[in-house]
Amino acid sequence: MMFYHPVRVFFYNLEVTKMKCYNYNIKGQRYRQNIMIFWDVGKRIIMKRGVFMKNSVKRIVALACAVACCMPIIGGCGKQETASGEKITLKLWTKPSQDAKDYQIQIYNRKMAALREKFPNIIFEEGMRASGTDYRQEYDKALMAGTAPAFYTEFSYTDIPGRIANGTVADITKYVADWDLKKEGKVLDTFDDAISADGKWYAVPLKAYTMATLCNIKTIEAAGGNKEDLPKTWEEFAEFGQKATDLSIPRMGYSLIGMDWCAWPFTAWVWSAGGEMVKKNDDGTYKLTFNEEPGVDAAMFMNEMIWKYKMTQKDILLGYNDIVKNVINGSSCFSFLGISNLNQDKLDEYGLKIADFIDIPMPVKDESIERSALAGGEVITFNPTLTEEELKAAFEVVEYLYFSDERMQVDCDEIKEFGLTNVFIPGRVDWYDERLAANEGVTEEQIKALETMRENAKPEPYCDHWSDIKSQLVSPLQKIYLTEGITREEAKALLDECAEKLYSLYPDTFKK
Repeated sequence: MMFYHPVRVFFYNLEVTKMKCYNYNIKGQRYRQNIMIFWDVGKRIIMKRGVFMKNSVKRIVALACAVACCMPIIGGCGKQETASGEKITLKLWTKPSQDAKDYQIQIYNRKMAALREKFPNIIFEEGMRASGTDYRQEYDKALMAGTAPAFYTEFSYTDIPGRIANGTVADITKYVADWDLKKEGKVLDTFDDAISADGKWYAVPLKAYTMATLCNIKTIEAAGGNKEDLPKTWEEFAEFGQKATDLSIPRMGYSLIGMDWCAWPFTAWVWSAGGEMVKKNDDGTYKLTFNEEPGVDAAMFMNEMIWKYKMTQKDILLGYNDIVKNVINGSSCFSFLGISNLNQDKLDEYGLKIADFIDIPMPVKDESIERSALAGGEVITFNPTLTEEELKAAFEVVEYLYFSDERMQVDCDEIKEFGLTNVFIPGRVDWYDERLAANEGVTEEQIKALETMRENAKPEPYCDHWSDIKSQLVSPLQKIYLTEGITREEAKALLDECAEKLYSLYPDTFKK
C-alpha cells in the first residue's frame, strides 16, 4: 500500500520533500522506503534519493546538508551544448515493445522522424515503460529515480485528482489557459472536472472510450441467439448465458473479469442495478455507496453467474489479455469490453472480422433502470520536475503529436494504410468522424451502436482516492465471486468492512 507524507524541511535555500512512502514485506519484516526530492528555491529539481529508513526528520536534514555542499557540482546538469546553441533533452516512453508488429515499428519510426524534423532543437531520448509492469507504480519509481519521461500517456483521468494532491503531475495552466484549440471547442472536455482543480490544469485528454458489453455475434448465433434480440435484463442475460455455455466446445456465456481489475467492471454492474459507487456530500467529501443494496445485488449476480448459472470461464482470476482472447477467438459470447479492444490482425488468426462484433449497453437488473455504459479514457500528464523551458518544449511536442491537424490526418491515413481499428474518441474531438470513417472494417451498424453507447455513457467516478477504492475492493469482491453458496448477508458484510476501512484510511475524503 502507498501512503503520501508531505514532510518538508527548509535548509540553505533547499526544500526537501519526502514525496512518497512505500511499505514492503521482506522475509516477514515490514520496511518503509522514503523517497526524498531536493529542490532549490527556483523549484528546479537537483537531486533525488530513495533509501530504506524509518521516518526521521533528522535524517532528512542531514541529507539536506550533504546536498547543500554538493550544489555547485550538480546544479548545472540537464542541458546539452551544441554548435547551434543550447538544446533541450526530453525523455520519451513511446518506443514500441520488443514484440511489436512491423507496422507498429514503421508507424513509430515515421513519428520520430517527424518529431526530429519539427523540433530540431530538441534531443529525444527514446525509451519505454518496462513490459508487464504496473503503469502507475513504474512511473512513480521512475519519477523518484529521475528517469521518468517528460510526458506520460497512460494515466486514466480518474488518477489525476490524487496526483494533483500529491504533486506527481505538473501544473500546465499557463499553456492550457491560452490554448486556441480549447477555446474553439476542438479539445475533448469530458474529463475537465477531473484534470483541473481550483482554476488550474494538470493534464490534457488523450482519448476516450465507452465500455459495457462486447458481443461476439458469430458465437452468439452458434449458441442459438441473434443480434436482433440481445439480452437487455439480468434475467435474459443469465438465461441465454447458461444455455450458451458448453465448456467442451469450449464456449461460455460471459468472460468475467475477476482479476485485480475487478472493481472496474463492478462499477458498471452497480449502475445496472440502479446504484452508485460513491455519492458526493454537500461539504465536498464522498459517501461510499458500493455497499448499499444495488452493490450487493451486483456482487451476488457475479457470484450467481459463476456458481448458479455456470456461464463463465472456470478460472475467475484469468488475466485481462486472456479475457480479451476468449472473446476474439469465439470462446465467449459476452464480456466487459468494447470494439476498441479489437485489432483485425489478431482477429485474422481466428477467421473473424471486426464486423462480427458489436457493442451494447449493460444489461440491467430490471427494465425500470436505464441501461448505461462506462465512459473512460486516458490523459497526458507532464513530469513535475521539468524546468520551465523543458515543460514548454514538452507541451509543444504534445500539441503537435496529439492535437495538430497534420498528425490527426496522418493518424487517419495510417488507419487506412494498415487496416487498423481505432474507434477511440481522440483528444481532438472534432476529428472523431474522420477517424471513424478511416476505419474501413467498421460498419455503419457498429458506428450507430457506438453512438448509442456514447449517449448512454456515464463517466467513471474520479473522486480523490478512487484508485484506492478499486484496490481495496479487489479482495472482498474476489472472495464473494469465488465462494460458492455465499449468502447475501455475508457478501454485504464484506462490502461494509471494505467501506469502513476506506472511511478510516481517508477521513478527509470519505464521510458517511
